[in-house]
Amino acid sequence: MKTWSLFFAATVLAFPALSLAQSDTAHHRAVYSQINDNEKSFTKVTATHKDEPTVFALTGWLDNGEVRKIVAECSDDGEGVTEYYLEGGKPLFVYNVYYRTTESGKRGEKIEERLYFKDGSIFKWLTTEKPAPVFHGEDYAATTELYTENCAAFVAALKRGKAGGKAKAATQVVEGTFVGIEEGDYFHWNMRTKAGEELSFFILKPDASVEKVLENADAYAGRKCRVTSKKSMENIPEAGGKMEIEQILSVEWLGKK
Repeated sequence: MKTWSLFFAATVLAFPALSLAQSDTAHHRAVYSQINDNEKSFTKVTATHKDEPTVFALTGWLDNGEVRKIVAECSDDGEGVTEYYLEGGKPLFVYNVYYRTTESGKRGEKIEERLYFKDGSIFKWLTTEKPAPVFHGEDYAATTELYTENCAAFVAALKRGKAGGKAKAATQVVEGTFVGIEEGDYFHWNMRTKAGEELSFFILKPDASVEKVLENADAYAGRKCRVTSKKSMENIPEAGGKMEIEQILSVEWLGKK
């Protein structure tokens, strides 16, 4: 089975904003909507799949025993998440989000990718990456093989998995004043509590409320905020591997600056 790193190395095709409205993906969009609309009625299962040294954390949704959706997080890249939408046990549509790493090792541009399958092969590959890379037929073939093999392995793991959903790590909420974003090997959210305690949170997998601040952190400096965070074990190569960290999940602003 191919590993996640091959996926990130594959060459991709830039997509125009209106591409998803084209008729050649109408069926894919319909299935995508049907799965998400009915997700709550499906059986939620969690599992892991190891392809040494890579570990995939999997969450799947099964309809009468058939896997319809998979969310896969890879230990090699804590900031990348891939969603698989299946038809007949095989990938029909794949949506991926990851962050490009800059030459200095910092988190860079957010990339979104959409891959559409037909008759077992990718026929449309869209990405927000700019400038658009050179695209070749062999890239389609290699990436089709990657996703097909990964999907088959994930389906097998989920059918042996544990029902009931992914256990959520305990979260905590703290209020204080936003100080700024510290840029090093990773981005950190810095704030000061009412008691004067200085806090710093890793920014790895936050929601849109935090992403918005990253676009112009200076505009938020000095504002009162309520932060939701959690402790988790993450692979931090710069620190020598796995370690427990505190990462920010979301932020709520309190009053005016």
